[in-house]
Amino acid sequence: MSMEAKDYVARLRAEESDPGREEALRRDRVVRRRKIALAVGAGVLLLGGFGYWLSDVTGERPPYEPFGAQTLHEELWPLEWPYTSDMPFRNSPASGWVEGADGIYVPVPFATGGLSAQEMTAVLEDVKTLLVETNVSEDVLAGAEPTAALALLDPRGVDEAVRKDLVTRFDPEEAYLDESGVRSRGTMTYEVSATGEMTVHADYAFVYPLVWARGHEVIPDVPEVSRIAVRRQMTVTAKGGKLVLGAYASEVANHDCAAPKDGYLHPLSAEGRWKAGRSGKGPRVTLADLYDEKRVLPSGPGHCVTPTGT
Repeated sequence: MSMEAKDYVARLRAEESDPGREEALRRDRVVRRRKIALAVGAGVLLLGGFGYWLSDVTGERPPYEPFGAQTLHEELWPLEWPYTSDMPFRNSPASGWVEGADGIYVPVPFATGGLSAQEMTAVLEDVKTLLVETNVSEDVLAGAEPTAALALLDPRGVDEAVRKDLVTRFDPEEAYLDESGVRSRGTMTYEVSATGEMTVHADYAFVYPLVWARGHEVIPDVPEVSRIAVRRQMTVTAKGGKLVLGAYASEVANHDCAAPKDGYLHPLSAEGRWKAGRSGKGPRVTLADLYDEKRVLPSGPGHCVTPTGT
């Protein structure tokens, strides 16, 4: 045996006979067991957290309550999750609509029936003013009365219920218009009778993104936005410098149908929308029907519908 081999064997025998060897081995076994226990515990916690998340997405948690919202771009959020001020028109056809009064187009008339183009334009502009001041004006949306606009109407042809319904207003202590503004879309057409009487048909929808006055943050510093959609179909005839209201129908979606009739529209939050759907109270209309420009509304004011979205 070489000298190096003899030295190696001598060291092994010395370590075996070392009185502290058993204690060192014992401590090593304890450390290894603790590491294994910690690894197993971490695995259990991870699986437990996954299980909790899985229970959330499989129905034990209300679908309107976001989970992990800050890690997922809002464009990819499920339809049931709240809308926010970051994307107030998420999942809405109105996202591509024109803002405010610019969405109300006045057709260019041609002289006919004894009326000049200028006279006809004046009537069409009055109809636009009526629509803008009762549905788009920020002051009116915040609760003001559109006195000048309503003065364009012949009061003999408008009962009180219709007169109130013509105006869209929100209680500023409950909700206010988001800075992204109203979206509007529709059509305005006209016809002139053989006797020179001009009749205008207006069919417009307005979508309002509303921020809650008290809280409702979806994630920190990002408030929830609730949308209300209003659609109005009306026929007015110009007589004696006034607009005489004929056929009229309106529909409002995502308004709390059970709210007091106090002259305001009251939006439903994501939670409220979900609860309204579960309660089965009130009529329902699908998203496609709500935005169907060919659909004729049931006659009369203030039809409150609960859509699957706005």
